[in-house]
Amino acid sequence: MKLRYSFITAALALVACILFLWMFFAASTLERTADLGGISAPPGRDARAVAYEFAAKWRHGMAGNSPLYMPGFFAVTIAIWFWCAGRSLPRMLAEGAILIGAASVCAAALAPSAAPRILDDFFAQEGLTVSHATSSWTWVASAQGVYSLVTWSTFVIASRLSVRLRTPKPLLIPLVLNLVLAFVRPWTVADFTSRWVKQTLDGEPIAVISFLLVPLISGFMAWDELRSPRKKVGRAEQVRSPLSRAWRAQQRHAPDRE
Repeated sequence: MKLRYSFITAALALVACILFLWMFFAASTLERTADLGGISAPPGRDARAVAYEFAAKWRHGMAGNSPLYMPGFFAVTIAIWFWCAGRSLPRMLAEGAILIGAASVCAAALAPSAAPRILDDFFAQEGLTVSHATSSWTWVASAQGVYSLVTWSTFVIASRLSVRLRTPKPLLIPLVLNLVLAFVRPWTVADFTSRWVKQTLDGEPIAVISFLLVPLISGFMAWDELRSPRKKVGRAEQVRSPLSRAWRAQQRHAPDRE
């Protein structure tokens, strides 16, 4: 049963990581098109800047391409939370490297298929002319995607450990990783969170639903971790109770035998 649970959580983690990286790699095809000069803009608009901003919104599900904001982040959060349960640090590092490697290969293979859809969304929303396009992604964007996945996964694992130990100290590691991430990614956490909050206040349905899911999912996962020790203790008591009762009964009858 334990082996089956481990396999299922690993499989779900792989699917979640593929989704996460696919959105990063696919969006970079638009950035590559802009770098090659395939996008034209009227005077006063920077075609490359517009394309990069749209690509950032698309990979975070904020360009009308997803029923939820941050779909890859939500998927990875849930999958990694249950995947890391019961695994030692060396095992997480070994399996995590395999998961990210396999997810990167799958996401890279799937990314070109999304390029036409992204271009259509870009043209419909921004109205810029695309003279020629490419379906290839950039190595810089792929490295940023992998690093973002590692950073977010580390945050999820550290959060579970913090809940278990009742201390925020494990969160220092993802904090450092996020500081580095702010320098290597052009569209930072502050950019998409401020946009998310603004659209939530404006009553945008997808933004509101996504926003409400954050405390709901966080609360459920914290509850799951907090109840785990009691659950384990309860099972241990159930195992020991019959043995304890038998031992006590034997002790009560011991004087009679003497």
